Amino acid sequence: MRLKDYLKENILLTDGATGTYYGELYPESNLIVEQVNLIHPDQMVELQLQYLRAGSRFLRTNSFAANSKFFPEADIRLQIVRKSYQIAKRAVERFREESGFDGNIYIAADLGTVFDGEIIGSASVFEEYRENIDAFLLEDADVFLFETQADTSLLRELATYIKTKKPDAFVCATFSLDKTGFTKAGLSLGRLLRQLHEIPELDGYGLNCGMDALHMLYQVKQMHFYDDRPVFSIPNSGYPYMLRGKPIYAKNADYFVQNVCAMLRCGVSVVGGCCGTTPEHIRKLHDAIQNKKPVERYISEYEPGEQVRTLSSFWKKLQTGEKPFIVELDPPFDIDISKVQSGARMLKEHDVDLLTLSDSPLGRTRMDSLQLAAKLQHEVEIQVMPHVTCRDRNIIALRSHMLGSYMNDIRHYLIVTGDPVPVQDRSTVTAVFDYNSIHFMHLIKEMNQEIFKEDTVVYGGALNYHGLNADAIARRMKKKMQEGCGYFLTQPIYSEEDVERIQYLKEQTGAKICCGIMPLVSYKNAYFIANEMPGIRVPKEIVDAYKEDMTREESEAIAVEISLSIARKLYSIADGFYFMTPFNRVSLICRIIDRIREEL
Repeated sequence: MRLKDYLKENILLTDGATGTYYGELYPESNLIVEQVNLIHPDQMVELQLQYLRAGSRFLRTNSFAANSKFFPEADIRLQIVRKSYQIAKRAVERFREESGFDGNIYIAADLGTVFDGEIIGSASVFEEYRENIDAFLLEDADVFLFETQADTSLLRELATYIKTKKPDAFVCATFSLDKTGFTKAGLSLGRLLRQLHEIPELDGYGLNCGMDALHMLYQVKQMHFYDDRPVFSIPNSGYPYMLRGKPIYAKNADYFVQNVCAMLRCGVSVVGGCCGTTPEHIRKLHDAIQNKKPVERYISEYEPGEQVRTLSSFWKKLQTGEKPFIVELDPPFDIDISKVQSGARMLKEHDVDLLTLSDSPLGRTRMDSLQLAAKLQHEVEIQVMPHVTCRDRNIIALRSHMLGSYMNDIRHYLIVTGDPVPVQDRSTVTAVFDYNSIHFMHLIKEMNQEIFKEDTVVYGGALNYHGLNADAIARRMKKKMQEGCGYFLTQPIYSEEDVERIQYLKEQTGAKICCGIMPLVSYKNAYFIANEMPGIRVPKEIVDAYKEDMTREESEAIAVEISLSIARKLYSIADGFYFMTPFNRVSLICRIIDRIREEL
């Protein structure tokens, strides 16, 4: 019987953990469990036999980590994939021979998360999935499980690909949530269910891993079912502790079964075990659900959520074609914020649309940009956009900072991957980089859909426009725009070549670009920037405009005229202007802004 038909009338029991249970059976093994397919296939056949004997009728292939992160050689990876299906078939055949069982047993081609460090939903990720799918199809697989997923970006395309090759295939996906109900990509359970409703190509969906049975039960109780597709619930046996480098799970089969049975009463129809579970868990669960049928579910009316954008003057101007002015100040190295406060007040008096604060640029510690932003916004009453770097915070901290800053009324962010830690500090300072800027934007995009939907945040990205391949830069810009990036702030612009490059990138992407202007305030400053700052080109004629013996007033007058000249060249291209303040000279920036407003 086809799985889709079977699940209309029956509860289905999956197997339990493979990796952690193999570690229990063979504690001395140092193999990645997928390697066992090629090196000790009989061991894997016996492991899967144990689950079948315990009552499992849905066997997942031992292929979860068959991806380029663990197996960079494609031929080895595809050998593992094909062998995993062959092993599962052998286990089913042996079980039927020894037991005489002639009922339905389903083998699921297991496809674990494929991660691309650069781009979510990238072509390289799809291609790797496709290779594994094709390998399973060569083994005549007809059930495909995308397991422990974090986002839905490729699922429609992948499911469509499978069904193009095999129209009767059953394609399903399960997602891993943390205890708070979010995936690693920032998808909430509610948002996830709405997205899945919009992917009818999937035949089933649900949850696996990430949490124990009790916490998964809490999530299942909050589920809204928008259709009658079967729902999976495959929790861990609990939360492990580490002993001699190996995860140890509690022996809690009765507790596990109690909570899984409660999930069945909520409308789940496919249950089993993930990390830490053993044949004992599956056997007791099998005994508890004997002769049970799926319960009738309440189908909720699907209502796509509407988003509301923040109504700051910056955002309004950016949307209507009026050019906003953004000014960057640097947080202090210590706790004295008096200069930043006075600068913010002066900028407010000059009707600057947005103040932005850097986040420990060049990998040198400054005051936290998010907390300073909240203080300035409340005290000075000017909108503030903190920079947020991925360098110094892991996924947990990034999401935590977003929640805290939102609570403090911050609605604008500049998302940057971050400068590397200086070489001389790398023995004591560790860069994190769990996310790059694109992945972080994806997280915020999902938070906007669910947590921030009543007043969504707006965020932009840094545009490092230099580089040999302008088209590659444009492609990366488009990826950021797909993840909700609403605008770009550029590096300082000085040369005609820079202006031409910005114009080309704008034409290729249609992006909103706020062009960077950083006045040079002395000969020494101009000479340093021209020679010491990678990615910034200062033409010789600009450096030569300054003299070593100039007074401050004379140098600033030159700086105003050069900045005005650059703004004039950019005026038809720029969607706004972004000023970097040298040496806290806010009054100089205000003079330049006044001249631009008067003359352009």
